[in-house]
Amino acid sequence: MRQNRPAGLMGIIFTLAWLASCGGSGGGSGGSSGRNAYLAIPQANAIAAYRVDTSSGDFKSVLGSPFSGGTSPISIAVHPSGKFIYVANQGGNDISLFKIDSNTGELKEVMPRTSAGLNPTSLVMDSGGDLIFVANQTSNNISVFSVGASDGTLTEVQGSPFGTAAKPVALALSPSDQFLYVGSGNLALVFAYSVGPGTGSLLAVPGSPFAVQSAPFALTVDPSGHFLYAANFSANTVSGMTIDSGTGALTLTSGSPFATDKNPISVTVHPSGKFLYVANLGANNISAYTIDTSTGVTTKLTKSPFTAGTEPVFVTTDPSGKFLYVGNQSAKNIFRFAINEDSGGIPTSTIATTTSLSPAALVFGK
Repeated sequence: MRQNRPAGLMGIIFTLAWLASCGGSGGGSGGSSGRNAYLAIPQANAIAAYRVDTSSGDFKSVLGSPFSGGTSPISIAVHPSGKFIYVANQGGNDISLFKIDSNTGELKEVMPRTSAGLNPTSLVMDSGGDLIFVANQTSNNISVFSVGASDGTLTEVQGSPFGTAAKPVALALSPSDQFLYVGSGNLALVFAYSVGPGTGSLLAVPGSPFAVQSAPFALTVDPSGHFLYAANFSANTVSGMTIDSGTGALTLTSGSPFATDKNPISVTVHPSGKFLYVANLGANNISAYTIDTSTGVTTKLTKSPFTAGTEPVFVTTDPSGKFLYVGNQSAKNIFRFAINEDSGGIPTSTIATTTSLSPAALVFGK
C-alpha cells in the first residue's frame, strides 16, 4: 500500500516524535562486533540504521538514526562493498543513494536523487554490485541502472526502462545474476527475463510469463538458484517452481501451489536452502516449511504457523541464518525468532525493536 508524506502541522509533529523515539538509544558503531541493518519507514520518509549483535541478534540504533531520505521509502538494497545503500522511494518516483560511514554506520544521502518510473515498489541488486533493477508499479516497467564502482552513482542503461507486467510489485534475481523474475500485482503470472551480461538489458525468457494461482505479491529464489517461490496473496498459497538453469523457464514443483494462512505477503528461504518462511498478513502469523533441496518440494512444520505481531508485512533472515526477523505493520515493531538449525522451527519470539511508525522493509549489510 502506498504511504505518503504526512501533511500539515500534525503530520510534522507525528514524524518528529518518531524521530525522537528512534534516535534516543543511539551509539551503535560500524566498527563494533556485529553487522549493520537498515529499516525503511515510509510514513517518516526515513531509514533507520542499526548495529546487530551477531550472537544475540539484538538491535542497537546507530548514532543519528533515523536518517531522512525520499518520500515513502519502500525497498532497500545494500551494495556488497558495504559502502552504499539504495532506496526506492515510492512516493517520490526516485532512488536514494546513501553512503555508509565505515566507522560509525551513519548514513549520508548523496543528492540529487535518481529518477525512476512511477511508484517504484521493489528494488534488487546483482551479486557484484554492478546493476540495480527497479519495479515501477504504476508505469508498468523495469528501470535498470549501472552502478559507479568508485562513488556508487547510478546511470540508466541503454533501453531502460523495459516494459513488463501490469502493476509489477515484486522482483527476484537468480544468484547467478542471469535471470530476473517479476511478480504482477494484477495478474496471476510471473514474468521471467534473461539479463544481458554487463549491459543489464532484459529479454523475455521463452515461455514467459508463467502461471501461478493469484497475483504474486512476493518472490524469492533459493540460494542454489534452482527454485523460485511466489506468494499468492488472495489465494492463500505459495507456488513453488523449478528454474531451468539454461533458459530460466519455470515449472511448478510437485504439490504446488501449497497452502499458507491468510494473505501471504512476504516469503524468504533460509541461507541453507532447507527452510521456507511466509508472513501471513491477514492471520498475524508465520508459516514455516522444510524444503527438499533436490526437488524444491515443501513440507509444513508440525507446529506451523507461528504467532507473529499484528499484520506482519515482511519476513527475512540474517545472513548467518541464526535469526528470523518479522516486521509487524500495525504493531509497529520487529520480532526476532531464534531458528532451530536442525528443524527450522521458530518456537519463541522477542521484540528486537519498536518503530512507532509502520516498518516496510529490512535488509542486512556488513
